[in-house]
Amino acid sequence: MSKIKIEDIQEELYKDGWSLISTEYKNLDTEMIFECSEGHRVYSTWKKLRNRRECPVCQRNEFKDQKEVLVPKKKGEHRVLGLDQATRISGWSLFSDGKLLRYGTFETQLDDEIARDNTIKNWLISMINNWQPDFVALEGIQYQKQVGVTTFETLARLQGILLNCLYEEQIPYEICHTAAWRKYCGVSGRTRADKKRSMQMLIKEWYDVSVSNDCADAIGIGKYAVDNFNKQPEIISWE
Repeated sequence: MSKIKIEDIQEELYKDGWSLISTEYKNLDTEMIFECSEGHRVYSTWKKLRNRRECPVCQRNEFKDQKEVLVPKKKGEHRVLGLDQATRISGWSLFSDGKLLRYGTFETQLDDEIARDNTIKNWLISMINNWQPDFVALEGIQYQKQVGVTTFETLARLQGILLNCLYEEQIPYEICHTAAWRKYCGVSGRTRADKKRSMQMLIKEWYDVSVSNDCADAIGIGKYAVDNFNKQPEIISWE
């Protein structure tokens, strides 16, 4: 068996977004300092980490590495579904009683617009049936020169289909204007890319997780809706 070199360890870690802080390696039982993909220091040995990367901080974070497992809705629980509208990859977030519960993305590669819109509509119906949201927050569409008129029109048609779907499903909704929810969340930056990166950094700050820009926007939209729309009426006891 060839001797493991520190360069070999660094290369393996890099594939998973990890890095090695220590500069010396003696053997598999040498305690070294690693850095996980979320930037946490991990003090361990290569013997423990070479087959499975485990960060103690990430393991305790309920927002990290979410499993595709449905969470039954409790009596009296209030859920808000946030959607980052896009033509192919849509981010989504689910808040329960004001707290982030789940997030993810839905992707379709269909080229035909009608077929693609129908797929997204059916996906939304499944989300409603599975997660039972009481309220849905949709990102508003806005014309941008760098995107173009064609994409704007495509998004407009999709938004109409989704709104009609929510109407048929009798789910209250709100269209959240991009400038409004970004301002509320504290998004900064001049370009579209800068603003998306800023939202990702905010999610990292709030929940200590690194997510795609689609997920980040969806979480921001959901948070904005939770704090500004469709608040549950206060239950007053007269006893």
